[in-house]
Amino acid sequence: MSSRPVYAVPLVPLVCLALAACGGDPGGSAAPTSVSATTPSSTTTAPPTTTSTTTSPTTTKPTTTSATTQAPPKPTRSTPAARPSPRPATALSPVPRAGAEPTVRFPKNEPAVGSGANASIARVPDSVWNRMVGVSWTSGCPVGRSQLRYVRVNFWGFDGKRSRGSIVVNASIADETAAAFTRLYSLQFRIRQMKPMDSTWGKNPKGPGANDYAAMEADNTSAFNCRYVGGEEASKVYSKHAYGTAIDVNDFENPYVADNGTVYPDRYFLTRRGPAPGVFSSSGSAAVRAFTSQGLRWGGLWSNPDYQHFDR
Repeated sequence: MSSRPVYAVPLVPLVCLALAACGGDPGGSAAPTSVSATTPSSTTTAPPTTTSTTTSPTTTKPTTTSATTQAPPKPTRSTPAARPSPRPATALSPVPRAGAEPTVRFPKNEPAVGSGANASIARVPDSVWNRMVGVSWTSGCPVGRSQLRYVRVNFWGFDGKRSRGSIVVNASIADETAAAFTRLYSLQFRIRQMKPMDSTWGKNPKGPGANDYAAMEADNTSAFNCRYVGGEEASKVYSKHAYGTAIDVNDFENPYVADNGTVYPDRYFLTRRGPAPGVFSSSGSAAVRAFTSQGLRWGGLWSNPDYQHFDR
């Protein structure tokens, strides 16, 4: 038996023909999008408004000024010159004699030194201490020389003159003593005399110390004296004067009443406590306050009054 021959056909031309028949993009691409442009609308503007301004002329009236007549200046008075301050007194009127007077008199007081009270404070000088030893001060006294001070101050005497006095006190009240007597000076308070307790007075006949009874009779102002309580020496109790912390001023005008009723040195001023030269009349008087304002107490308020006495 016999067979027919087989012919081979190329594949490429066939593929090309198939693609041409489809007529499309094998990838399926989308058609492009078209964007339409927007045209802006036109705007109509109103024509501008014209404003006319009319200026009226200003009329200025003339100002009429009336003439003013000035009053003539008043005459000025000259200010009187200030009066000069009065000069400090250099003397006062003497105090008339009272119904009773001190029985013991001493020579004239020392003249004042400097102006005003001119108070000074110092250690007890040898000249003063030597007269005190063995009389107003003896071995065994509560205080010694180093604890005492010597106060000097001017005062107004009963004779109307400025005098200088001295007093020995404890150092703890020296400043207060000087201040109190300075105040008395400014008040023109009268003081008879002011002398330390020493050999001038002699020894106390009733116990240790200088003779305070003679000093009271002389109306002497004093402080330190190593003695017992006056009028009560039998008790042998030291007075505050033995410590120098007590001051007696104008004994005669300001008497002392002892516990037994005895009045020293005189009864005359015991019932005459009204304001008078050298008298401490009441706790409210300026003279008493000169001491109490310095922290000292006044014996005039005691049940047995001691009007001359101030202490701490």
